[in-house]
Amino acid sequence: MEDLRGQLREVDTSLMFLTLLVLSVCLSWRGVVIQREGLCRLIAGTAEEVPDPRRLRLTAGAVVVGALTYFFSLALKTWEGSPTPSARLNLWASLFVLAAAVLRLYDLVALQPGAGEEPLPD
Repeated sequence: MEDLRGQLREVDTSLMFLTLLVLSVCLSWRGVVIQREGLCRLIAGTAEEVPDPRRLRLTAGAVVVGALTYFFSLALKTWEGSPTPSARLNLWASLFVLAAAVLRLYDLVALQPGAGEEPLPD
């Protein structure tokens, strides 16, 4: 019975991290909407620059990295408990997805134009 309770806790935690992933998609979507509205204003001549959605993208990226870290740890735990070919494949897939999210966050923080040059507006 305790094993089933442990599995239930794991599933509940997975649902929470999946919810965070959906939240990060919503933040990214909002960032694109802000950027689109700024471009429309720029085209119409009612604005001088496009708003910077970097804060939303950074928040979304951090949420994604956190959630994917959990899923990587879950894949690692599964592989350690039963090192089957499927578990090994899932572990590698989780590692690659997490690495891609970390690289994307690094790009947002350090490589994109304007990153680190001036504080983000509130």
